[in-house]
Amino acid sequence: MSTANAVKKQTVWSPTQVQFLYKHKNGRYYVRVFACGKEKWTSLKTKLLSVAKNRMREHIDAAERQRTTGNSAEAVGRLNFGEAMAMYRKYLVTADIRPNTKAYREVGLKLVVRSWEGVEGLNVRRITSKMVEEWLRRFKATAVPYVPPRAKTAARNSTGASMTTIKCALDAVRQVLDVAVTAGHLYANPARNSTVTDSARRMFKVSRRERAESRPLRLPTREEFLQLVETIRTAGFSDCRAAADYVQFIAFCGARKSEASNVLWSDINFDRETIHLRVTKNGESRFVPMTTEMRQLLEKMKTERKAGAPSNRVLLVKEAQGFITSACRKLGIQRFTTHALRHLFGTACLEAGVDVRTVAGWLGHKDNGALLLKVYSHIREQHEAEMIRKVRFAPPLQAAAA
Repeated sequence: MSTANAVKKQTVWSPTQVQFLYKHKNGRYYVRVFACGKEKWTSLKTKLLSVAKNRMREHIDAAERQRTTGNSAEAVGRLNFGEAMAMYRKYLVTADIRPNTKAYREVGLKLVVRSWEGVEGLNVRRITSKMVEEWLRRFKATAVPYVPPRAKTAARNSTGASMTTIKCALDAVRQVLDVAVTAGHLYANPARNSTVTDSARRMFKVSRRERAESRPLRLPTREEFLQLVETIRTAGFSDCRAAADYVQFIAFCGARKSEASNVLWSDINFDRETIHLRVTKNGESRFVPMTTEMRQLLEKMKTERKAGAPSNRVLLVKEAQGFITSACRKLGIQRFTTHALRHLFGTACLEAGVDVRTVAGWLGHKDNGALLLKVYSHIREQHEAEMIRKVRFAPPLQAAAA
């Protein structure tokens, strides 16, 4: 570079105290990274240093991910989807993410290969947003409804392409093409185009979670719950008592079905009054405190079974929905699911005055109560009436003079 050009460049770009971050003469900040051996300057679209520092992290991470995955042996512009997918899989091996997340993303890759014929040999530069939209529509139209194990027909509400399945596959396409963008084979990711996003939203206007949040949650009252447990316990079947214990256990600790089914007697600590949930949805074990009713239930179960081995499961059944449905029919109350017992626990804790963050921790939520406030804040009318009577705007009346 000539002396004149060097001086000119210094007048245009001003280095900052942050590595890779430069300020243009117009006041905007730029990040300087290297991709495929080429120098790349990217505008951070801000004149605020604090905002620029936050935004540049994404570009630095992308460059680091490229160095981790390595470059394809093919020349720039000749990368096919299969090669980009191999680079992404290589990145997943060393990525600092949870094993469950890695498994979820691997499922998405398999869904893409299975549903998009010939995609592995397709040059990434030939993939357009219109092709992604057509693949999404074809994926949904050709999906086969899910048939549960040992069932003769498909599940009633199954289409074979749920919101979760489609989102999993679409995320996989986006992440693989992100690798191609980072490696310099693509200028922009066609799967992240606004038309693809709009098409996916039209295809699934309301997700399952949004539907669940939009309709009122039906929970049994305390009286109905006690009647339901007694009805199940006296149903006259061989495992009716075990089913009643199962229903009470979930209602008293708020565990998910899979979490409760994997609790062993060695996980029960009567001295500390805690229950260790080892198998959880997010892969992180947690401890749930025993309520008085839970302790009484566990002591009764332990006495009836004559102190079973620590390696034995606490619950003898893994499902009790059939018992719950039958008991609801006998009692003439609206049917509810086993998962509603988890909501019942959350509601009981909130009604007892336990703070939201603590209840969220007991339920295994990692958002410090954001989802709890959204889904579990269905305090009953009776409790609301009791709470509103405590609200006062006027100063408290002074006691009458003696």
